[in-house]
Amino acid sequence: MILFLIAVISALTVPQGSSFNLSLSEQAYVVLDPCMFFEKDLKSSGNYSEGDYVVVVSYGCEAGKKEILLRYSRGLEMILIEVEKAEKVEEKVLELHKEVLSLRKENEELKIRRDYLQSLVSVLNDINVQLYDKQKELAEKNTILASELDKSKSDLENCTKNVTSLENRLGKLQTALDSAKIEIDRCNSGLESLSSILQSSSSYLEIFKNLAIAALAFIVGVFLAMLRRY
Repeated sequence: MILFLIAVISALTVPQGSSFNLSLSEQAYVVLDPCMFFEKDLKSSGNYSEGDYVVVVSYGCEAGKKEILLRYSRGLEMILIEVEKAEKVEEKVLELHKEVLSLRKENEELKIRRDYLQSLVSVLNDINVQLYDKQKELAEKNTILASELDKSKSDLENCTKNVTSLENRLGKLQTALDSAKIEIDRCNSGLESLSSILQSSSSYLEIFKNLAIAALAFIVGVFLAMLRRY
């Protein structure tokens, strides 16, 4: 497929080390001058959708006209950028050099920080594994304890039933015992009454015995007297 150049735009003048906005009306493949790059991804070419993008002109860009090629589906569009030499480039380059050194130092610090965090993550992973194993062990113990608890509850329920049954039996035995005590008291009262009667009977029996002996002696005496008379 042959694409035709549909427009050449030359309206931008940009000093070295600065930036400008590039607006795309639709998706396009953009090719910047090698000394330029997109601030978004630091690339000098690629497919970009509709929108506004910031393009950075590096200090390495030589003064003069630079081309930017926009490849749309409907054709090509070229933008000419006039790059001007920046004032006090040496000072700005020195500042950039200092900034680069600062960024390198920061990068080293970030690497140290990264290594520390990686070490920390490794330690935390080990701890996590240990905690997982401990949690698994505790879960197994919890299962065993839950089983023992269920068994203890069942034993307690059976013991409660047995205690209730024994209490009922004890209540019945206590009732029988109370009845037996009442009967024993009644028997003791009867025995005391009989004992009193027996004591009275013994007294009367002794009297009757003495009277019988006296009567017998009298009869014998009379009988002997009669024998003597005859």
